Amino acid sequence: MAITHNVDILKLTVLNDGTDLVSEIDVEITSVDDSDPSNLTRTSYDSFEIDTSGGTSAAGFIPYNSLSENDIQNWISTKLAASRMITNAEKWINNKKNPPTPTRVSKALPW
Repeated sequence: MAITHNVDILKLTVLNDGTDLVSEIDVEITSVDDSDPSNLTRTSYDSFEIDTSGGTSAAGFIPYNSLSENDIQNWISTKLAASRMITNAEKWINNKKNPPTPTRVSKALPW
């Protein structure tokens, strides 16, 4: 079965200089294994900094009020793919599905 990741944009932080350039994006990542969604779901949070060095003259600049969720998703897609939160969620789901063998166990006393 497959693990899917749904990303919701929670907050945009902008520069406080009148340009409203987005400098940080906060997201919620919901990771779900479709084999058992009620037990194999993990929610995590991540934050991504955005390069604002090009200012409003940067190639592809979009004014704040014209931004769409799709624009924001595109900005962070590469960083999101490399997110440790996604990697950790997948590990958690896989460990819950197939728990690793413990390296040590308690044993009854021999007397």
